[in-house]
Amino acid sequence: MTPANITLLIFALATILFVVDVLPMGLLVFAVPVSLYFAGVIEAKEIFAPLVGQSIILVVAMSVIGAALFKTGMAEKIGAALFRFCPGERTLIFTVMLFSGTVSSFVSNTGTVAVLIPIVMGVAAAHRIKPSRLLIPLTAGATIGGNISVIGSPGNLIAKETIEKFSEGTMSVTFFEYAKIGIPLLLAAAAFYALLGPKILPAHESPEAEKYASKESRRTDWKGWFTLATLILTVAAMIAADYVKSLPPMHISACVGAMAVVLFRVITQKEAFAAFDLQAVFLLSFMTPLGGAMMKTGAAERISHAVISVADGHGPLLLMAILWLTVWGLTQVMSNTATCALFCPIGWSIAQTLGADPRAVVIAVLIASSVAVCTPLAIPANSMILVPGNLRFKDFLKPGLALSAAAFILSMILLPLLYPFFNPASN
Repeated sequence: MTPANITLLIFALATILFVVDVLPMGLLVFAVPVSLYFAGVIEAKEIFAPLVGQSIILVVAMSVIGAALFKTGMAEKIGAALFRFCPGERTLIFTVMLFSGTVSSFVSNTGTVAVLIPIVMGVAAAHRIKPSRLLIPLTAGATIGGNISVIGSPGNLIAKETIEKFSEGTMSVTFFEYAKIGIPLLLAAAAFYALLGPKILPAHESPEAEKYASKESRRTDWKGWFTLATLILTVAAMIAADYVKSLPPMHISACVGAMAVVLFRVITQKEAFAAFDLQAVFLLSFMTPLGGAMMKTGAAERISHAVISVADGHGPLLLMAILWLTVWGLTQVMSNTATCALFCPIGWSIAQTLGADPRAVVIAVLIASSVAVCTPLAIPANSMILVPGNLRFKDFLKPGLALSAAAFILSMILLPLLYPFFNPASN
């Protein structure tokens, strides 16, 4: 069996196992590069090399700052103050989505939802709104908002690594590269739910409302403000690094910020270590060798040719649409980070086969993997609102499908405009 066939087989098995969810995700993603090694496709050093990559360091450091932001209660205070000025249901839906999206663009969507659930439950009780009307927009906003910056989700960094590695440094992804589509997508999603939410969002009473609404912050004020200032300065340094070459790269700025919140005892060293999302680290690290193997052996090229033959020569827009829908569909039943890791190299290969700018297709994969809003399976944040919102599986379908359709249309319009397929500068 050729290396390409072996790689395709491992890719197919990994996809099936991700979907059926019979193995722990950490074990599965580690098994992928180990299998490639024993099959003779990659060398031993390629298994662990990504663990010391810039993206991993960035994820770990920002997790520490995010944990400090949540521990101090600063996100709760800002959210409670913001929602106090929302007069009605539509305004609340819009604000909840914008706020959760903004917060999750800098810290994890799971942490964002965990912090904002009690606030949203309290706001719903105060305005006599069914909690489910606000909780689904909360997770949708947090999921889509992760597309605003490169640190918004592990998938963002996977797309960044794909673009920069496979272009051999000729293309770069700036801190707010994805914001070109992430901000319009978040605004459109918030407006969409604000307008149609009362018709498509479920309205369930929640026996958990009183418990969540009564939760109060018990944190020290100065530590919250210090953490917020640290986050702002860290992000500012990351943004400036794209333009001022003397500044340290993003992952170093993130490390300095993480050191600061531990040094000033906002969180303890033990809490800092506990803040690492090891599953995200494993996904980001150990799925990277599979992408490299697919490119090196020609497996990704085979898949790209198969997709191109399905599209029957209709050009990159149809190909991008097919890939978007494929990734989106898988994301509803498996990890959105996993789908992004699996399909970013394929998207790159498809675009290269056509001689088109690969960025549009890779970012299309990223966006499709982030619209994980149709089932409670795709991301932990979705399952977190099941009990407080008294929600069922089917409650996600109608609002999720409607929002996904809007996101698909917007992606197909904006991505070719932002990254023209046959821009001479990219060839």
